[in-house]
Amino acid sequence: MQGGEIIIIALLALVVLGPRRLPEYFRKAGEWAAELRKAAREITQGLEAEVADLKAVGDDLKAPVDELRGSLKEIGRTAADVGGYEWTGPKPVSGPTPEDAMADLERIEAAGATEAAGDTEAPDGGDEDNGEGPGRDAR
Repeated sequence: MQGGEIIIIALLALVVLGPRRLPEYFRKAGEWAAELRKAAREITQGLEAEVADLKAVGDDLKAPVDELRGSLKEIGRTAADVGGYEWTGPKPVSGPTPEDAMADLERIEAAGATEAAGDTEAPDGGDEDNGEGPGRDAR
């Protein structure tokens, strides 16, 4: 508010309230303003205390997080160094072995090569499977 507006409000209050009640109302308005300032100060102090607590918790958590980051980087470097590791453990008890898988792959590739050449013979050495004959499983 500008100075002129304050003067107009003060004159209006003087006319409405009168000269005897005006100081009493100004006193009450001052008390309310003081209470509002006190409440605002308490809220500000409370919020500042909470922010300080949160910063302290963040600082407490920063050291372990940095330590974990360092450990993870070290593990990553170790894993990169061990990239050429060859498995020397036991072979699987069940399932195909790597040698079986390679043999299957060679058979499949050979079958693709013979089909591309126009050969109609099946990769197992028999005739193409037409539902009868040596290529069919005996069940």
